[in-house]
Amino acid sequence: MKAWIFRLLLPAVLVVAGLGSVAWTWALAQHVDQIETAGKQTASRIDRLEAALDQFTHDELVYVASGQIDQEALTSTGNLTRQLISESAWLLGGLVAGSAPSAGEVANGVASLGDVDGRARENIRAGLDLMAADLLFTETTRTRQTLREQLRALRIAESNAVADARATDLKQAWMVLASVAILFAGTLVRSARRPATEAPTSQSFVAPELDHVPLNIAPRPDPAPAVDSIDLMEAAAVCTAISRLRSESDLQPLLARTSNLLQASGVVVWMAAGEEMFPVAWHGYDSKQLSQLGPIGRSSLNAVAEAWRTGTLQSVAGGAGSRSAIVVPMLGIDRCLGVLAIEIAPGREADVPTQAATTLIAAQLSTVLGGWPAGSSMLPAEIVPFERLASSS
Repeated sequence: MKAWIFRLLLPAVLVVAGLGSVAWTWALAQHVDQIETAGKQTASRIDRLEAALDQFTHDELVYVASGQIDQEALTSTGNLTRQLISESAWLLGGLVAGSAPSAGEVANGVASLGDVDGRARENIRAGLDLMAADLLFTETTRTRQTLREQLRALRIAESNAVADARATDLKQAWMVLASVAILFAGTLVRSARRPATEAPTSQSFVAPELDHVPLNIAPRPDPAPAVDSIDLMEAAAVCTAISRLRSESDLQPLLARTSNLLQASGVVVWMAAGEEMFPVAWHGYDSKQLSQLGPIGRSSLNAVAEAWRTGTLQSVAGGAGSRSAIVVPMLGIDRCLGVLAIEIAPGREADVPTQAATTLIAAQLSTVLGGWPAGSSMLPAEIVPFERLASSS
């Protein structure tokens, strides 16, 4: 049961893993785009800040050369200072390399500029324009120089942080894709490997005392070769032909086709009558061998009786020099009508396709053979003698 649950859950797990890897990869791609966009915005703001610092230096040179400044130039310089403060705030808020030392130095420099700008505006309101200009140009010289140096360092740190973040995301994407690829590859390898010894417990039941009990019939000496697969189209054709049976004489060719399909050395149809079962049709055995067999009682300790009693598939493993067997019940509406027994090469008794094909043919036989005398509910005294059944086959 656990194997069947695993086989049912595995496709769902693969679908979820595939969809999850796609979603995760898409999210990483979006994150990479965001990081690169943030890096471009940072570079653009650093460019504007450096341009503003260049303009600030130009205004300072004009002021020093002339020794005086007019109200319009002072207003322009104050606006330039506030632009530096505003742009720096946006820059520090969108950094990828927010923990870089240069980011802290830029923040300190901007705070110093803000303090000087506040004092300069107080002097302007008091009409002390030259004193305001001295504050803006003289006291900010060192701060502006530090800002320029730290902006260059911050540009490098931001570029490195963007590259590192991109590399990390790409590495995670490759790891996820590789893990899913390994999962799919492992599944393909597992599905391609045929389980040689696994048989579904829900379909077969072999009692411990029946593991090596023969079917009371001797197989032909030529062993059946191992098969790799069952021809499903031929299995369907055999079942269709069985459904069109008109007489018992038509059953023998179908048993021969069944033997070829399953590559079985022998096939026997056992029908129940009262508390015993009789072989009514066969292929691969001498009639003399089967005619010497007596009926199998319901309480007999062999696979044929066990399949009849329990209504479940039975498999018998062959030993050294002996064949294996699969016995499948032919179930009617209210009882087991008989069994279909096949003799196969050792090791194939646990082959799931062979068990399934045998079960399909047995099920189809039960729909047709239920009307046979041995498949009816007549009492043992009314059963057609085995010799007559054998001769009719």
